[in-house]
Amino acid sequence: MFDIIVVGGGHAGIEACHIASKFNLKVALITLSSVNIGSAPCNPSIGGVGKGQVVREIDCLGGLMGKIADMSGIQYRTLNDSKGYAVQSTRVQIDKDLYSSNATTLLESIHNLEIIKEKVISISKNESFKIETVNGTYTSQKVIITVGTFLNGKLHCGEESFDGGRIDAEKSDGLKNIFSNIKIRNVRFKTGTPPRVKKDSIRFDKLIEQKSDKKTLNFHVMHGLSRLIEQKSCFLTHTNRNTIRIISENKEKSPMYNGQISGTGARYCPSIEDKVFRYPDKDNHHVFVEPEGLNSDLYYPSGISSSLPKNVQLEFLNTINGLEEAEIAKYGYAVEYDVIDTTSLNSGLEYIDIKGLHFAGQVNGTSGYEEAAGQGLVAGIHASMDIIGKKAPVLSRNDSYIGVMIQDLITNRRDEPYRLFTSRSENRLSIREDNAHLRMIKYRRELHINDNFDEFLADLELESKIISKFIISSTLELSDILKYSTEIHEILVKLEKRIYISDVLKIPSVDPVDFLNYILKMSQIKCSFLTIRTCAITSKYLGYIEKNSNYTKKISRIDKMKLDFDKLLESNNISFECKQRIKKVRPETFNDLKNINGIRQATLAFVASGSY
Repeated sequence: MFDIIVVGGGHAGIEACHIASKFNLKVALITLSSVNIGSAPCNPSIGGVGKGQVVREIDCLGGLMGKIADMSGIQYRTLNDSKGYAVQSTRVQIDKDLYSSNATTLLESIHNLEIIKEKVISISKNESFKIETVNGTYTSQKVIITVGTFLNGKLHCGEESFDGGRIDAEKSDGLKNIFSNIKIRNVRFKTGTPPRVKKDSIRFDKLIEQKSDKKTLNFHVMHGLSRLIEQKSCFLTHTNRNTIRIISENKEKSPMYNGQISGTGARYCPSIEDKVFRYPDKDNHHVFVEPEGLNSDLYYPSGISSSLPKNVQLEFLNTINGLEEAEIAKYGYAVEYDVIDTTSLNSGLEYIDIKGLHFAGQVNGTSGYEEAAGQGLVAGIHASMDIIGKKAPVLSRNDSYIGVMIQDLITNRRDEPYRLFTSRSENRLSIREDNAHLRMIKYRRELHINDNFDEFLADLELESKIISKFIISSTLELSDILKYSTEIHEILVKLEKRIYISDVLKIPSVDPVDFLNYILKMSQIKCSFLTIRTCAITSKYLGYIEKNSNYTKKISRIDKMKLDFDKLLESNNISFECKQRIKKVRPETFNDLKNINGIRQATLAFVASGSY
């Protein structure tokens, strides 16, 4: 008898069983023997826009994803680094084999976690849950389902169609078959992956090199800037007219367009077929050529996921600059799979009608390793704390991206795979990557998991409080400021008051991180770079954050505002995807607009301002 059984050893499963083990519960992880724990079957990377924020939140709540990413990270980048801090996100290219190996080692070291590599064939519930596998029967108080794309999985490559959760791996039975005495509504979604290309067949001299960024912070808050393993470059190229022509001419051979696939695909991670037919006037789509590992012979051409026939995949691949002689080691494919209706879940991702049954990850209709891991953490926390008789913290959308995701999932029936973006949050100025440790510390304290990490985060919190009250004029002469910048010196000379650091950091021309770092060094104050960066950015945005807070209060009073439908469709500040949904629903009031599935928070903010 286990306290908690987690079914599925992907990114959601890792976080669920790891956090559950911290509550001294007896935990089991049941996963297919044919699939590596923590595998990366699609893009071999962790992070991305909106996703990097989630990884840092997971890390500060005691999760593993950030640690494993650093242990396996071979290239670091800060996405949107030319834009504001609120939309900047970390992305780490990983060695996929090393990631899986590190994840397995960490889980195997947990004394109260048993890893069972068997296929689940049935789950039922009476007083407790009974999980039947091909080799035995197990019971538990709680079950967390994190089965990814394996439920009734079906793979497609051209006219070829065969069962499987991913290539070279068997599928699990469908929801209706596994849950023998439990009624669960389910739908079908679809995702896909590009072909894998042999390294020796790529002309790297024709590609644009992207080296690892030394200035990007590691994901784990205690790892700083020093890389843990060797770094590699990624490369950029583009599709062209010939690429698009070949794909267009073979439209009828695509399972996405000939009726072979019934599942709904991801709007925000489309196949190259989707891109060609959705954006007919665009020829030069990005193709990021990325290594799958330090010692791997395979490269991942991100941006050209495809389920076209094998000969067509090779033909269009060879039109791309640098890939003219590329050889395919593994062909791209699409996979259809069962997902549940997430409006049947509560904030702990527990099925409302079946106490103790939780779902997390792609089975909830999300896309991405990071979204899955965040859900696994939440499900693990809620299941565990319910067993020990304590109330689990509910992450709010006002101060966490995981909170945004959970609320989005449980309040709207998904009509397509869900993906996080910074634009999904109405408070993105205050829930940035850099301050995740400060935002999550209050939730972490509610978990009552006391360790050295708690002490480390508490120190960072104290440093932030000290810096926020730092007065420049009491510790430094204005001449010290002159050494840094004559412009700032002249501004401060005119100020007839005590000069707080926050006053200077708000000056538009000031690089807040660089200036604060300089001031603290001159004042001989030792402080972590993470704290310096967070305090500097927060001070820079303070006025906007306060304004945004007022907007949040105001938005609740404008639901009755009438909308000009034609102007909405003409606006350049509303995304193409949002316009599609607006055109379909034709909202009359702001409240109508707000309740359309998939409308971004940035769109709501823009319309609420009345400037469209």
